[in-house]
Amino acid sequence: MKNGPGKIAEDFVWKMKSQYCKYFYHKKMKNRLKAINGGYKCDKEYKETVVPYWKKYGYIPSKDWYCMFSNTNHKVDPRYIPDDLYWGELLPYFNNMSFQRYGEDKCYYDVWFSDVKGPKTVCKNIAGIYYDSEMNIINEEKALDLCMNHGAEILIKPSMDSYGGQHISFFAPDSIKRTDVKKAFNDIGSNFIVQEKLKQNAVLGLMNESSLNTIRIISLIFEGEVHILSSILRVGEPGAKVDNFSAGGFAVQIMENGQLFEKGINGKSEWVSENHNGVKFSDIVIPSYDRVIGTVKKQHAKLGHFRLIGWDITVDEAADPVIIEFNINPGTNQVTCGPTFGDLTDKVLDEYFAKRK
Repeated sequence: MKNGPGKIAEDFVWKMKSQYCKYFYHKKMKNRLKAINGGYKCDKEYKETVVPYWKKYGYIPSKDWYCMFSNTNHKVDPRYIPDDLYWGELLPYFNNMSFQRYGEDKCYYDVWFSDVKGPKTVCKNIAGIYYDSEMNIINEEKALDLCMNHGAEILIKPSMDSYGGQHISFFAPDSIKRTDVKKAFNDIGSNFIVQEKLKQNAVLGLMNESSLNTIRIISLIFEGEVHILSSILRVGEPGAKVDNFSAGGFAVQIMENGQLFEKGINGKSEWVSENHNGVKFSDIVIPSYDRVIGTVKKQHAKLGHFRLIGWDITVDEAADPVIIEFNINPGTNQVTCGPTFGDLTDKVLDEYFAKRK
């Protein structure tokens, strides 16, 4: 029933989440403004451009968002999407969150994305059941055997909820111990995957050799096609094995031709033009970038439940795109790339504010 108990409960949960997002992200925004001395003072621009832009939707965003978003270049673009609106309302509108955990389960990637490269699977665990790379059910001892005998460096990570590189264990073939692998299994418990460590393209390795540096692309299914909203390269800090830029790495915008923008942002919200080794961002061009974009467009078209996706992709030694994971709760990339929806912003907001009523 359209207005039955289930629909009423769903609407209630959505409203509660929206209120929570408003509180949570406003608090984060206030903390960030404090760190950047209040951000850009944009009283005049806010009144003359931001308020009139949003007034037609019956929505007035806090000025503080634009003090924060405009702090880098001192240009106030009313199309910036406040984080509380994005996380609390737009994401649940575009993505069916009922399918989130199943949709993001990395154990199924080699089934869903069989026509594109992914990390080589050694074995996996789905809801406590072990499988080999061909999806044959095995027991834990067989899974341990596969890990011990693989012959290359492997990593074990949760197949869901693996944010920021958390709970990932690495094992080199010359020092791997069965007891350590079993402990890694037990520490996660269930829902994890064992993969061979990827070898990234030499160009990406120039940015930081120790970490797997990944391309984060935000794509949107809108008006019958897949649009690329933004693209950044995430780089880890020296010695790190993951690309968690908030812990000391960088995030740099990727231009349409695959070249990195001249400046990137680090975990301290500082804009810099080169990495720790003095490599200038503007000298780097992502290999096979056109193929990376083509891969995202083709694979996103399969996932109609999720119209807004963040993709993590790298490029391997053979210059082939490799899908690492996709996320249906992606960040906005607004700090590095400008307004989330770019030139589609008006159409996206027109649809959302009309249909949500």
